[in-house]
Amino acid sequence: MPIPTLRPTMNLDPHLVSVDWLAAFSAAVETADCEAFARLFLLDGWLRDILVFTWDIRSLEGREKISFYLSSTLAPSTITDIKLDERPFLAPRPRPMSPDQTMGVEVAFTFECANGHGRGHARLKPDEDGRYKAMALMTELSDLRGYEELGTLPLRDDLTGIPGRDMQREFNDWVTQVEDKPYALIVGGGQTALQLAARFKQMDIPALVVERHARIGDSWRKRYPSLTLHTVRKHHTLLYQPYPSNWPEFTPRDKMADWLEQYVTTQDLVVWTNAELKVKPEYDPETKDWDVTILREGFIVKLRPSHIVLATGTLGEPYIPIVPDVERFQGPIMHSLQYGGGAPYAGKKVVVVGAGNSSIDICQDLALNGAASVTMVQRSSTCVLTREYVCQFLRAAFPEDVPLPVSDFKWGALPVGLLRKLTIADQQLAWDANKELHEKLRKGGIELTMGPEGQGIYILSLERSGGYWLDKGGADLIADGRIKVRSGVYPEKFTEEGVVLSDGSELPADAVVFATGYVRMREANAEILGSDVMDQVDQVYGLDDEGELNGSYRPSGYPGLWFATGDFFVSRFMSKPLAIQIKAIQVGLLEHDGRRARPKGK
Repeated sequence: MPIPTLRPTMNLDPHLVSVDWLAAFSAAVETADCEAFARLFLLDGWLRDILVFTWDIRSLEGREKISFYLSSTLAPSTITDIKLDERPFLAPRPRPMSPDQTMGVEVAFTFECANGHGRGHARLKPDEDGRYKAMALMTELSDLRGYEELGTLPLRDDLTGIPGRDMQREFNDWVTQVEDKPYALIVGGGQTALQLAARFKQMDIPALVVERHARIGDSWRKRYPSLTLHTVRKHHTLLYQPYPSNWPEFTPRDKMADWLEQYVTTQDLVVWTNAELKVKPEYDPETKDWDVTILREGFIVKLRPSHIVLATGTLGEPYIPIVPDVERFQGPIMHSLQYGGGAPYAGKKVVVVGAGNSSIDICQDLALNGAASVTMVQRSSTCVLTREYVCQFLRAAFPEDVPLPVSDFKWGALPVGLLRKLTIADQQLAWDANKELHEKLRKGGIELTMGPEGQGIYILSLERSGGYWLDKGGADLIADGRIKVRSGVYPEKFTEEGVVLSDGSELPADAVVFATGYVRMREANAEILGSDVMDQVDQVYGLDDEGELNGSYRPSGYPGLWFATGDFFVSRFMSKPLAIQIKAIQVGLLEHDGRRARPKGK
């Protein structure tokens, strides 16, 4: 079948453009012509593939890489039954495409493939000849055939009128079965762990969550009282469960803690609190399960899960740099995680080391609670944007009137590597839009950056998990001197009454707060899992050279061991491909040795 010619851009008809492009896509996959497939893209177009062509998550830039990736994978994927998705919010529509705002077309479609049901999303943009090509295409395995995700909570259907049936008893029996023999053990009780557990439940994967705190949400309750989320509520919504319509746009600490706690109940999750791994788990390659010892409320419990998912937070234990003579200092020294609010420091001199989100929140809280002096020690330059500037993009990506699964699908379809390039190209827009903010910060001594390459705050959050903040009033306190700044220096040693900095100056202090981040998740789990396991595990978090998250939601390098990281969106969206992989292993569709799948020749 010849490849259809794509129509040039004149009197743009999104439906016609989409039909033409999909016809060319269909012809390429039907004939397994990887060169024709690659020609569907702009020269620098991107393909993001989630479990369709391999059992992996990949992002490829440029026709050459795309063609090579498909050379051994396109034919076996057996993509068929390609259909334009014309449902509300997914039907073809025009939209401007960055970086030059050329009018393009968004198109969504569904298909069948070797391993199940698939879906795709393309951003089409005219090339130099006016022919619409993919700036970005995502192909995603959306469900395993015969093992589709459930649409309602299992064991909760109406059983009235059926003799001998007892809904609550059946649910209780199911909980007991999960506790006795979980197929997956999820370690951690934060938003990532709970969203994973909810997804696993709908995929019929028996999953037990173990959380070391006494209550779900305690990891939030123990933070400083002024803590709020910096993203809009639609972005930080939990899987399956929207907030009430009158929920605050920026969720405060205790509201989030309580929402997480009730999420366990409403989603029927099986969770143990006051429970943690206390003995190194041992994996048995013969039985393909783990020998796990849990200390639960003071009692030892033995489990044999097939998979352990570490969802203990993108970052691990609090990190405080070693500073000589710490024992000489007469006041309290703490990590930002231990900071309980500014009231006890009224009339006190406080030094806060670090210049990220936690640092500015704490400095602002101290200043507003009457601290005698607040000094931020900025060791290196920081990316600072107004919260409102960032949230205008989040509101556009996650609108209140669009179903969240649709917004997640579209945002997930944009390869992070492409977004990084677009952000770098548009970095001057960020500088210009935040000019007033930056003038205030420079007046107070803050050194500013948009990242080493100008990649901006969102990409930095994925690459580094630090070195940035969203401003919601702290800049005004810096500009008027209520928060003082020492930049380009670091604590060199303590004295009885303060901190000596690397330039030889001394800051008097009654208390010192280290807002210096956390140990990486991989390193934080090395002690409990052991070096023999962790030496085989890939890097966790940060971006790989394709723009995908390192070691997260895909094989870690060690069998039966997985890592789940990232913000609310990442956890919501990526919980599905992780669940599909584990389900495929459970039902025998996927042989798993812990290593990532690679196309032949790679």
